Amino acid sequence: MTRIYLVVLAGGQSLRARRGDSSAPKQFREIGGQMLCLVSLRELAQAPGVAHAVLVVPAAWRPLVAQAVADAALPVPCTLADAGCHRTASAWHALQHLAELPADQRPESADLVAIHDAARPFASCHLLARLARAAARHGAAVPGVPLPDTVVQLAATDTEASERAVAAYLERGLLVAVQTPQVCRWRELYAAHAWAAAGDRSFTDDGGLLASQGLSPAVVMGEESNWKITTEDDWRRAEDLLQR
Repeated sequence: MTRIYLVVLAGGQSLRARRGDSSAPKQFREIGGQMLCLVSLRELAQAPGVAHAVLVVPAAWRPLVAQAVADAALPVPCTLADAGCHRTASAWHALQHLAELPADQRPESADLVAIHDAARPFASCHLLARLARAAARHGAAVPGVPLPDTVVQLAATDTEASERAVAAYLERGLLVAVQTPQVCRWRELYAAHAWAAAGDRSFTDDGGLLASQGLSPAVVMGEESNWKITTEDDWRRAEDLLQR
């Protein structure tokens, strides 16, 4: 059976969702009785085939998060990896961590890796299962949801300008907003990240990195509920949902 290795990225500073300089980054604040970074981890770990989870955190938070993971009684083994200087570097650290597991536990070529952002606490294990099936067929898969608004491409000019010209109106029916988790076969994902690490290249998501290497992921219908906590208002909305 193809195994799934779950990576949850919780290495950001989350400056837009902090109550002040002294508050913890959002992924380590408690919500619904647990750290935010554990909410999606606990849910996604229940997907069929998940064999191991890696939680990527800044070194300073590692002792506290390690205790929280131990107390969480997760359904699969979960280990910690250190965050990098940007998202792509953090994902690479997680892949290197997986590659150093004991021989009988580390991923094989056709196994799958799912990389998820901790700031999306409401992704479901059913979404991960659908993505895994698509990735097994196509090599990689990402979730996407339709855009409700008309989208335009701006003309290339000074990005600081208060008024910008429109270069083109984009066909909304051909556009989606991409979410996480994003799933790829181990062999292709590891090779793409090794290339990015060699040149210190940074991408906004793993699908974009894969596409740059010629592997365009299949798009699977995402979940409207799988939204990202970015601001303090988002945090309050998520807190209310989890409490209810």
